[in-house]
Amino acid sequence: MKRGRRCKLFVCEEIIINILNRLPLKSLEKFKCISKNWRKYIAEIYRRRFQWPEPYLLGFFCLEKRSQSCFFYSSKESPLVIGSSLDESVNFIGEKVYIVASSNGFLLCNKLRSRHRVYYVYNPATRQRLDVPKTPISMDDPYIGFTCKVGEDHGIVSFTIVRYVISEHYQSSITIESFSSEINVWTDYKLIVDVPHALYPSLDGTSLSSAGVVDGIFFWLNYTLITIYDSVNKCFWALELPENLFIYYPRSCCLGLSGGELCFASNRWTTTITCWRLNNFPSRDNAEWVIKYVINVATIIKKYPKYFGVGDGFAKVQNMVFHPALPHILYLQIKDKVISYDVKTRKTELVYDFGEAWRKTKCYKLFSYEWPQWPRLL
Repeated sequence: MKRGRRCKLFVCEEIIINILNRLPLKSLEKFKCISKNWRKYIAEIYRRRFQWPEPYLLGFFCLEKRSQSCFFYSSKESPLVIGSSLDESVNFIGEKVYIVASSNGFLLCNKLRSRHRVYYVYNPATRQRLDVPKTPISMDDPYIGFTCKVGEDHGIVSFTIVRYVISEHYQSSITIESFSSEINVWTDYKLIVDVPHALYPSLDGTSLSSAGVVDGIFFWLNYTLITIYDSVNKCFWALELPENLFIYYPRSCCLGLSGGELCFASNRWTTTITCWRLNNFPSRDNAEWVIKYVINVATIIKKYPKYFGVGDGFAKVQNMVFHPALPHILYLQIKDKVISYDVKTRKTELVYDFGEAWRKTKCYKLFSYEWPQWPRLL
């Protein structure tokens, strides 16, 4: 054999995974930077160890005030997965952050809430930031929709942003502004509504982001309706809330996707929470609300006095968020505490304590953050 000649050794993926699976999580975190393939192997190890549901809820970004955000984990196991604090990742941007929306491990942000024309997409896992061109149209408090498409290799393929504003309850036309990363430009068009729906201005400053998106169909929660925009067929339509509910307080209810189902939960100023799922969504004609479960909040409060103190069991729920993969788990902010409640096991866990008076936390907005298994690149 000639000197300097090297022999390449091929090792199959299964053997590599079996070897890496014998290492602790801290060591695996260091090996993620070796290559994309190694990130893939390590992600498979995480999936096997934790038996992750997809998508895996890592935690929440909380919009505390107009220009302050923080991050907290959704469970005790979550910090072992990522190995560092995403709160530090947000501070890494070096400026005040206003989170607008979250999708597939990416955040849509702007520098200040008052600047509705300057956005950027941020990846907390890799600390990458991509600035979006300034919007050509000025809108006051627009509704925002944001979605990221992810490829088979878990790298981001493209992202889309849609915006519109409601100035009157009944409008015959709505101007839609849309941005696609594939063409990197904003486009706008005026949509004529054949039968005007009762489209309302936003409930408050933090209810502007869409509750979710399915196959290009965005949906927002209004006073009595779910406003739906089909970005593929370019049309608006609306769904009534279950039992003709009217929303007086925006955080007394929750709309979102969980386990592939569109779910809605309402507290309605009582000590119970009722949750429905919408069958046959996104069908416009055959959609039907069905009750999933009822939660007695008073019972939870009385059962855990160490969290909420001793009282009569009455406390207003200030925030509700569905688990993105497990419909039987609901996250509740009661007073200054965030808890998780499992309807199947009736188990309650303390997730986070803001450590502030409930009056200071009543306007907080929670954005669920789904861990991408290994860092996706912009």
